[in-house]
Amino acid sequence: MAAEPNKNNNIINYKYNPSSSSSRKSKSQLLHSNNNNSIMQWGYSTALKLYDDPWKIKKVLTASDLGKLNRLLLSSNSIESLIGEALGHNNNHIDQEEEEEEMMNRVGKIVRVCDVDTMSMHELVLKRWASFKNYVMIGDWNQDFVKRRGLKKGDEIGLHWDSYNNCFNFSLLKPA
Repeated sequence: MAAEPNKNNNIINYKYNPSSSSSRKSKSQLLHSNNNNSIMQWGYSTALKLYDDPWKIKKVLTASDLGKLNRLLLSSNSIESLIGEALGHNNNHIDQEEEEEEMMNRVGKIVRVCDVDTMSMHELVLKRWASFKNYVMIGDWNQDFVKRRGLKKGDEIGLHWDSYNNCFNFSLLKPA
């Protein structure tokens, strides 16, 4: 592009020259180079992410999840980020949070779980295992999910917290 000042009213006119070397770059080359420049300049990417996977917790079911113990075992690192929302934590009530965490260790908290594949709502108890620092969903897990949905070892399920409906959403992502 070349700039030419207009002497009559102090406006600069830009002329586009399609034969210039900068205009011959493809759109993807321009986007890629702009993204690399932003990483070098700012320390983070400005690349557009078109899809954010809603399933924040993914689990491949094991024999333990399907057995007579009637529980879904969830690792603490997969659920810790969602647990505050699920329990309604806010930063203003630290004593309340400690009290709720103690309750989670003892009896758990009833949470609603919506099976988005069948549009059915269920209630399970989310409880923290103090000895392993993991979480379990107990209650009617076997009846409401394993038997009703015919879940098998190797099936991949997904969970995420739906703050609008105040429940966990559940889906069978990949059958075994």
